[in-house]
Amino acid sequence: MKVWVALAGLFFAAWSPLTAAGAAAPPLQHAMMGVANGCFVETVAFLDHWQEAAGPDAWARLLQWGAKEDDEVVMGHAVGICEARGALWSWDINFGWTKLPVETAQREKPELVAPPVLEKYPRVSARYPTFRFDFPQTPGATSPLAQPAHPNSSVRDASIVAARLAKRRPVNLVSFKRSDNGVETETAAVVFLFHGRYCIYVPEMGTVPFRVRGGTENLRLVQELVRRTLPGASGFKKL
Repeated sequence: MKVWVALAGLFFAAWSPLTAAGAAAPPLQHAMMGVANGCFVETVAFLDHWQEAAGPDAWARLLQWGAKEDDEVVMGHAVGICEARGALWSWDINFGWTKLPVETAQREKPELVAPPVLEKYPRVSARYPTFRFDFPQTPGATSPLAQPAHPNSSVRDASIVAARLAKRRPVNLVSFKRSDNGVETETAAVVFLFHGRYCIYVPEMGTVPFRVRGGTENLRLVQELVRRTLPGASGFKKL
């Protein structure tokens, strides 16, 4: 299921009405990575930051949904949901922080938590709002390096995501070739595990979670899965 929303810019803080003059400060100041089609990976990075700040037992979830708009299947979305100061809050790459009118006792019920979040997307009919959260993982022995000055925007964004997510889990950063209207270009992908799903982020497309088993270093598996959404992709290699 696609969960992608486009962003622009690098390393900027999420704006929120809560940060306006005279308003209460948000529960956490969080700097986004500012990568293309990044709602899922941005939310994973936010949840990592939240756990670092609030502790491993702090309650937080990734709320994900697919969507339809004007009778067309469109990109879904992902946001962070957390409990702080006796209330539930959402963190959205598009809207920043929002305090939700949902009792904390209902926090495990996505069908109740999702509606006030979805009010910000009136043209969207959300499909299957679902909570996801990460299981404890150990970072890999080596971590990919962020390359914010790389001339290839795909490699740049993928490297930024890989370096950030690798702080909490094994991550693989790979490059490959894809054909766009007969023109072959180099792009990149980030491979990681989240909520027991094998996730692949490609900046031009977003993040796709797969129900498969395998290690993030399994280049043959990465190639097989990427080709499901980008037929003809070739030349896979580790960066």
